[in-house]
Amino acid sequence: MSLSEDFHSHSDPDEPDATERRAAALVNPVSGLANDFLNVYNEILMLIEMLPGMPDLADDILAWRPCSYRAYFMQSQLPGRREALDAYAKLDSSFRALFEASVEQLAECGDRATREIASLLALGASERDEQVGVVCGEWGPRIRQQLDATEQLVNFGRVAHHRDAQDVVNELFSAA
Repeated sequence: MSLSEDFHSHSDPDEPDATERRAAALVNPVSGLANDFLNVYNEILMLIEMLPGMPDLADDILAWRPCSYRAYFMQSQLPGRREALDAYAKLDSSFRALFEASVEQLAECGDRATREIASLLALGASERDEQVGVVCGEWGPRIRQQLDATEQLVNFGRVAHHRDAQDVVNELFSAA
């Protein structure tokens, strides 16, 4: 069977049943949260990591704004946005507070990074390229660390215990 035959053998994604399945799949049953929300923060992380080599991304970075979970799904066109908001409203209040605090820290990291980059870009000096690289090199890992912690909440409904990367590698090799 060719890939096109396989593609056409499935139901039409615009059919109501397919839309309902996509909506149901949006919310992680373990956490009650939808992973799609993290795209807001994955975007700024990607832009910051790429900026030193692609200066034309500066306008995208300057235009980026943090977003809360509720605001993201209230403006979303995704099938399942209502279900995501309903599930969010039903979350245990202490878990929701933990998630919101993690998102707030993530938003603060993204906002501080963009402000620092904006300040450097406003200088207009040729030295700024090196300085932008340094700033991106500092903020990228900070944002990634906070994003990883927030992803743990979304994907697993818990906070990950920080483990050294070498410990993880050693554990993987010892299991093989």
